[in-house]
Formats: sequence, structure tokens, C-alpha cells
Amino acid sequence: MKVGEYIKEIIERLKQMEEELVIDRYEGNFAICENRKTGKIKQIPKEHIQQGLKEGSIIKFENGKYVQDKEKQEAIEKNIKEKMNKIWEE
Repeated sequence: MKVGEYIKEIIERLKQMEEELVIDRYEGNFAICENRKTGKIKQIPKEHIQQGLKEGSIIKFENGKYVQDKEKQEAIEKNIKEKMNKIWEE
């Protein structure tokens, strides 16, 4: 592998690690995911995603595979719950 190709691969991996994706749905052998920051849609083969995840799961790229980001998932759920509680209090 040439140095330029290696650098491009490293950059692509770093970009994947920074992505914050949510599984929108499954279609055939793909998970259709949305980047929470950009809104861009990304198709990821199911074999690259941790098994057992469902629609709405927040995922991140880690060690060559997409896995659930439990910390981010919990933070989002807590935030939504707090907002709902505020709505009901008013």
C-alpha cells in the first residue's frame, strides 16, 4: 500500500470514529442510519453492526465495527425525559 493510500484510509477511519449515527431502519441486508450532526443518510451492511440493535439505537464505529454508544444513548434518553417532564409540569 502506498503512503498516500494509507493516509486516506486513516483519515476515513477517523471520520467514521467521529460519526454519531442513529439506526433509522433496516432494509434487506443494510441498516439505514442517519448522521445526527449532518442529517446525511448512510447504508451500513448488517454484518458490520453489532447484533441485536434496533431502530433508534445510537451507534459509533469502534474496532472495525459499529456498536451501540450506550453513554450517548442514555444521555439522549435522559434529556428527552427531562424535556417531557418540563412539558407536563407547565
